[in-house]
Amino acid sequence: MGREGFLLLPLLILLALAAPGPAAAATANTADAGVILELAKSLTNPPPSWTGTDVCGGATFQGITCDGAGRVTGINLAKQSLSGTLPASLSDLTELQWLLLQGNALEGAVPSLARMGSLETLALDGNAFTALPPNFLEGLPSLRSLSMEDLPLKSWSIPDAVAGCAALLNFSISNCSVSGPFPAVLANLTSLQLLRLSYNYLTGGLPMVLEGLGSLESLQLNNQKSGEKLSGPIDVVAKLPSLKTLWLQSNSFTGPIPEFSPDSQLVDFNVRDNSLTGVVPPSLIGIASLQVVKLSNNKFQGPKPKFTATTVDIDSGNGFCLKDPGPCNPLVTILLDVASGFGYPPQLSVWAGNSPCGGSGNGQWLGVICKNNDVIQINLPRKNLSGMISPAFANLTRLQKLDLSNNQLTGKIPDSLTTLATLNYLDVSNNRLTGQVPEFNQPDIKLMTAGNRWGESDSDSGGGGGSDGGSSPSNPGSRNSKSNAGMIIGILLAVILLVVCVGLFLHHRRKKNVDKFSPVSTKSPSGESEMMKIQVVGTNGNSNVSGSIPTEFFSHVSADSTNIADIFESHGMQLPMSVLLKATNNFDEDYILGRGGFGVVFKGTLNGNLVAVKRCDSGTMGTKGLQEFMAEIDVLRKVRHRHLVALLGYCTHGNERLLVYEYMSGGTLREHLCDLQQSGYTPLTWTQRMTIALDVARGIEYLHGLAQETFIHRDLKPSNILLDQDLRAKVSDFGLVKLAKDTDKSMMTRVAGTFGYLAPEYARFQILGQTFSSACPPASCAPLAVYHSAHPAPPYRRPPSAPPGRLPMTSVGASTLHLRGGSS
Repeated sequence: MGREGFLLLPLLILLALAAPGPAAAATANTADAGVILELAKSLTNPPPSWTGTDVCGGATFQGITCDGAGRVTGINLAKQSLSGTLPASLSDLTELQWLLLQGNALEGAVPSLARMGSLETLALDGNAFTALPPNFLEGLPSLRSLSMEDLPLKSWSIPDAVAGCAALLNFSISNCSVSGPFPAVLANLTSLQLLRLSYNYLTGGLPMVLEGLGSLESLQLNNQKSGEKLSGPIDVVAKLPSLKTLWLQSNSFTGPIPEFSPDSQLVDFNVRDNSLTGVVPPSLIGIASLQVVKLSNNKFQGPKPKFTATTVDIDSGNGFCLKDPGPCNPLVTILLDVASGFGYPPQLSVWAGNSPCGGSGNGQWLGVICKNNDVIQINLPRKNLSGMISPAFANLTRLQKLDLSNNQLTGKIPDSLTTLATLNYLDVSNNRLTGQVPEFNQPDIKLMTAGNRWGESDSDSGGGGGSDGGSSPSNPGSRNSKSNAGMIIGILLAVILLVVCVGLFLHHRRKKNVDKFSPVSTKSPSGESEMMKIQVVGTNGNSNVSGSIPTEFFSHVSADSTNIADIFESHGMQLPMSVLLKATNNFDEDYILGRGGFGVVFKGTLNGNLVAVKRCDSGTMGTKGLQEFMAEIDVLRKVRHRHLVALLGYCTHGNERLLVYEYMSGGTLREHLCDLQQSGYTPLTWTQRMTIALDVARGIEYLHGLAQETFIHRDLKPSNILLDQDLRAKVSDFGLVKLAKDTDKSMMTRVAGTFGYLAPEYARFQILGQTFSSACPPASCAPLAVYHSAHPAPPYRRPPSAPPGRLPMTSVGASTLHLRGGSS
């Protein structure tokens, strides 16, 4: 070897060491190859070609794709009849771009895929997977297609992490136990073209944020398997410009079909087997690209549409006016225009067929009364209607009575109603109407408009306009609204200042009060009236029972009873029976607000203002005579506070005993907490609940310690708490009062009311004269009360366990108020 050979030897050695040999290549493939080999072990029957260890080479390991560096980029094992499980190490394949496992029998839990940042296609359909990882859909920014249908998964919800899959084009998750409200988070997938969530357990409505899915071509939400299913309106589907396929069949959607754009690309429109109402819009009929349309088994009304599509299914289960396409009876057209103002509600889906005044449809048009084949009355009170009052009412030229009271209507009273010469009765009370009441020229018309938002603009209330024309800035109603707003602010400031002053005065006065108590038994005698729900248990500072009450304790009249004091200008507190008969339409059953153990409550109108009239049941009254009734009225009329329902008057006529109270349009607290479906109210917010609780507490505090006498309300429960239109609370159902004279220091009292809503210390402890005993069990309280009645009581000695200050009976907390019902 020459000198040159010695010089080249080190270079050759370096090149030999640097050259990648078979061992080095195998080392590079070890990580991904190890995952595939572990997958082969976890499968009960791996593919026959999976032999040896050379994952990325030759004809072995079919279905595995690798790149030039030996990294696994694809796994395609679709429809191989494989069984077994997937290893947790699968997420180590960080360069994997597609994972196709559909059509097998793989089971167990799907492993985490969080580190597969390159994964673009994932297909798990038709396997036996039972669970998903907690971090499912996290860390998959490149995912473009996700298909996992027909999986027996446990109930789950689509996670918010899906928002990170911004590149998704195909999201197909059908029949795999997705539950809960419709996932609004999907609105973040703005590139989405296919969204399929059929045969799951979704509930609730379609959120309007879905209108941001401008590229969506196919929306398939059909056949939800939950009890409630998807529901509410489908307005959002008309705001999807690229939509071609819409499958909403076999759900509980309501309301009308929305108006579609003339540029709509719809090809397949399937909404059969829902509860959709209203007239099929011409904009849907005119879509040129429409090939399949299915509307059967809904509640569509009006003229039968005529489609040019290839497949049409519209005949069964709807209420079209005629069997063939053609115009409806003019009355039907007018009434459906009226219903359109309300948004074609489900309540009016019975307005079907072509005969609102006769024929086979007679008697099925809710609230419609006809005479001589013309509509003379429409009575729709308390039907939970929303929307606006349609100007189409004016086309019913012989309409005499229109009752839309106690609904949720917004907007204005249409000016066109003033043109109805025959209209003599209009009741729109207790809605959310705004603007000004039009001036009606009809002679002897009876208007009932209390309980609305007169003087406010549409923008203030959020309601739509129901007037024939809009109001200009120079409209007097606009100026009145501004002046009213200033007046309201001034009044509020004055009231706040007054409340602060009164609170300081009462706090100082309360420290000087010394309360005296009488014994209470825990069993109400069978002969006692259920109406004995307030008990005077002693005096509170002032022994003059007939004296006047400080003005700050008188009830602040709510907005529901504007100028209510004027009602009794001509009659005083005692009203003749004839006035109450006229006010309640001879105690018409349509005027009934509620029933209770004491009798029936009717809605009445006195001098154009709403009142509540209690007609006491003579059986419940028992043997109470007129003198005792009048004595108790004398006490009730003095119990006045802004958070107590005010007694406005009374009537005695033979055996009849009637009480007249201010009317509260907001209903009972129970309706807002427990009866939302029946009442139609929206759930109370926590701020509203706190406000109601404070209102009730202030009213009870007045009864317990601030009035002339101490009153214990013995039946404080949600059904006895009434709300006005602003959801401010007043305590009601005082019933009749048993008056305790100042000289009756040993008067025996009795428990009455509803256990569970009765102050526990009131039912449990004995309080008699100046003696307080906490050791008396409920069963032995009555004998103890009799004993104390016959023996003078010794001076009061506070029990060692009693806290300092007032006895617990006088605390606001003594009466239980539940505010946790409903949902918010």
